[in-house]
Amino acid sequence: MTIRPVAARHILLLALLALILPVPVLTAQNSKNGVTVSYQQSGTSRIARFKNSNAFHVRVEFSYQGTKTRGSGEASGHDAVLVPANYFATYGAQGLSITSVRITSVMRSD
Repeated sequence: MTIRPVAARHILLLALLALILPVPVLTAQNSKNGVTVSYQQSGTSRIARFKNSNAFHVRVEFSYQGTKTRGSGEASGHDAVLVPANYFATYGAQGLSITSVRITSVMRSD
């Protein structure tokens, strides 16, 4: 039994889609100790949105990578946000488009 070239192309396309589709989900989500980060478009910038699913306030320390939307070049740094219990906090600045966030620590803030 042989596979026709057209069928082989379709199989290859499906295999590539199966490999590519999970990538945005993996890069768009990061979580640690009850805090999850996702991304949201705001004008020309992409901001990080931290969701705290704990019943207490937390301080989230993180590092980020991004690009400057005005001018050119890459941006990176470290920062922290306070996220109230069961609530969201956003992080982003005018002219900064965040490409990835890595949560480094989550501390209870009483």
